[in-house]
Amino acid sequence: MAGEKAHDELADALRRRIRESGVIAADLRAAILAGGEDAAEPFRSLARTVEDSSYRVTDAQVVEVRESAGSERAAFEVVMTASAAAGLRRWDAAFRAIAEATDASA
Repeated sequence: MAGEKAHDELADALRRRIRESGVIAADLRAAILAGGEDAAEPFRSLARTVEDSSYRVTDAQVVEVRESAGSERAAFEVVMTASAAAGLRRWDAAFRAIAEATDASA
């Protein structure tokens, strides 16, 4: 599929940029980018909530992350990393589904 290479390159570039820059620790960014399971609390809970049902993120979760992260900017980065990670997983899944449907016999 022609767009698949561009997708892979763009997605990889975004993942790399997220891993390599920011105010929170690189290992925390990497853990959140990977789905949050290896992140410490309260970051894990917030990352999982963003992934599964972002509309359920509570003010209390954000306050707890802000206090643990040490700043508003760090908390924002946690939320944005979790959001980007969730979007990238969905984007990857969509491209796999399109590729499978395109390769399927009629």
